[in-house]
Amino acid sequence: MCGAVAGEPHPYDPSRKTRLHIGHIIDKSMGGTDDPSNLKALCSVCNEGAANLTLDRPTYEKLLIQVRRATNADQLKVLEWLVRKFPRQALELGRQGMS
Repeated sequence: MCGAVAGEPHPYDPSRKTRLHIGHIIDKSMGGTDDPSNLKALCSVCNEGAANLTLDRPTYEKLLIQVRRATNADQLKVLEWLVRKFPRQALELGRQGMS
């Protein structure tokens, strides 16, 4: 939910390393099961705060609005993260831009 990755400093508390937990998408108390399709990885902070709370994934448009509202420095951090996450696609896009 927060985008933290196991082992890196936690975004809400940089003094702590991120630990991942397995959480239910639909909580068992609301009829959810332990089937793998109903499980997701959450950091310990989000898992503790997500008790019986299911959040919808933001749409492309909502994400784009948030990124556009961010500072240039934060937008560059998002770009750097995307390039690390999708290095092959970033390379292909870079080649297309140079032609």
